[in-house]
Amino acid sequence: MGSHSFRDFIEKLEKEGNLLRITPEVDTLDVIGALIARADYEHVNKGLLFENPKGYDIPVFANTIGATYDRIAKSFGVPLEQAVPGASQRMMEVMQSGGVPPVFVENEKAPCKEVIFTGDDIDLGAIPILRMNPKDGTKTKAFQEGRFICAVAVSKPAEDAYNLSYHRFEITGKDKGSVWIFRGTGDAKSMEEHWGAKIDDPSSTWDHDNARPFPMAYIIGSSPEMILAGANSALPYKNDDFAFVGGLTGEPVKLVKCETIDVDVPADAEIVIEGVFKPFDWAIQGRFASFNGFYDDARRRPTFQVTAITMRKKPIYQHVHIGRPLNETNNIAAFFRSVKVYQDLIKVLPNVRDVFVDPAAGCGFTVHVSIDKKRVGEAKMAMMRAYTALQGFCKHVFVYDEDIDIRNPHERDWALAHRFMADRDLLVIPNVLGMAIDPLAQAHAGATAKLGVHDGNLAIPINTRSFMGLDCTVPLGLKVMDRVLPVEEVEARVDQIWNQIDAR
Repeated sequence: MGSHSFRDFIEKLEKEGNLLRITPEVDTLDVIGALIARADYEHVNKGLLFENPKGYDIPVFANTIGATYDRIAKSFGVPLEQAVPGASQRMMEVMQSGGVPPVFVENEKAPCKEVIFTGDDIDLGAIPILRMNPKDGTKTKAFQEGRFICAVAVSKPAEDAYNLSYHRFEITGKDKGSVWIFRGTGDAKSMEEHWGAKIDDPSSTWDHDNARPFPMAYIIGSSPEMILAGANSALPYKNDDFAFVGGLTGEPVKLVKCETIDVDVPADAEIVIEGVFKPFDWAIQGRFASFNGFYDDARRRPTFQVTAITMRKKPIYQHVHIGRPLNETNNIAAFFRSVKVYQDLIKVLPNVRDVFVDPAAGCGFTVHVSIDKKRVGEAKMAMMRAYTALQGFCKHVFVYDEDIDIRNPHERDWALAHRFMADRDLLVIPNVLGMAIDPLAQAHAGATAKLGVHDGNLAIPINTRSFMGLDCTVPLGLKVMDRVLPVEEVEARVDQIWNQIDAR
């Protein structure tokens, strides 16, 4: 039996020696984000509790999942070495069973209702929302501090249906901001149903009289299972994602009704931010460190009007980090893309053993596949299936024999050096569908090409081989997005705090 309590999770981490309490005062603009990045790059796989964020009396917790598969495997109840195949199987079992439906509790039994703010009392500035990266939020007239909420959001697409998801939320006022609703997600479909128009439809088609506000709530203070469910694109639209979480843990999620919107939220959450997307109300959201390690451009996004904030009397602010790879968001997204590729591959290649989507390589741009090869051509089939599984997201596919540990870069490099021949094993398909956010697929730079590496035909002339050169430099004269990089002054402040803590 599992627990959905965020507090229980933190307590468990501490008992296991996996909680790092950071007691020095830390600035929420850049420094906490840089400290989280430092922990990721130093392979500190612990939960991080910042007890004294500067200017706030609410602690900040980060690394619920972290930058490794360890807590993902534990959440699905599978061995770490079988995280992707095991989670795939466990997901199918829970979805086929219907999971464990949530149950409702009254307000007085819901810790998230201990303090309620509505109307003029709403103030997002009272919450230690982070600026995770130095240039977040910039390049807009509305730029303030570049603070973004990165937490689980819940919507109610239908009665008895709950959609958990992630949408970056930039704070531009005490009770408002802009939110990136990703196209193709369940929430984008729900918004379009409420507005009676596609998000990108021209304004001449907007029906202001019949369009309805789309309600959503941000849940801050969630268990690892809920964090993962929010990123799990395999869960169907209008599914009960809370039932899926209950199925993973064997315990129903306790829900309580929101104060101002028709959405239900976990009763034991730390903080809940309720709000609505008013029809056809737009803002320019500042640029933001994206999964690819670059700052995405400022873009038009729907505005989010906060209608209530509810919380515990002494809450903890939970943060899901994104910035320079490696990071928590990339790790979670890469894991579920690994599962997606594995599920597609296993349908045509039962001898596929594992899939690793490298979170450092755009959490989907580069895919590593392990197979027990039985027939000539299976490696190429795996490449093409992996590409289509991610609907154009995938850019490079590497296929290996099952004796290679595809998560170990040394093993991968060994296989590349000793089992790959460029003229024999390289598959290049030009002008395929790519991703607009790829910095080398911008306008005149052209479309991306898919590259696949496999071990192909075994017939090699004696003492003869091919040579391949890979130019990984930016083409001269091509302007690309700004890379997310550390700032020397911020890193110096991180050094001072890092030297005061025992991160082992």
